[in-house]
Amino acid sequence: MSRNLIYKLLGALVVVAAAVLWILSLTVPETFGFFSLAWAGVLLCGGIGVIFLLNGIFQKNITTIKKLKIWFGVALLVCAVLCLVSAITIPENLVIPIIAVIVAVGFMITILATAGKKWDEGDNHKVGYKNYFERKKEEEKQNEEK
Repeated sequence: MSRNLIYKLLGALVVVAAAVLWILSLTVPETFGFFSLAWAGVLLCGGIGVIFLLNGIFQKNITTIKKLKIWFGVALLVCAVLCLVSAITIPENLVIPIIAVIVAVGFMITILATAGKKWDEGDNHKVGYKNYFERKKEEEKQNEEK
């Protein structure tokens, strides 16, 4: 089974779990009355955010897509925190520090997952790289020798 299939299955499982719990909260309010739309948002955003983070971290090549997946996961985790704030009352002075910690962890994960490499590093950053004019001179020199 490929990683992408596993991530898709985990995402579907998160959506099904949130939907089932929400339906149970509407049909059996005595038992599942605590589960509201805000808790469904926490479950959906948190679960899918973690899936995006894992997908970005364990993606093989270092590209912009990898960073975008990590940052989309971080954005979903911030949404999960905001849903959590509306689900339970967290004091307002703790909301911004929690979001700041999530964003800081996102920066750390991005740096660790990409090993600090930039997405646009080209051949000209490699040792011994010769630009167009240097290559052209060498080519002319080789043609003159022949």
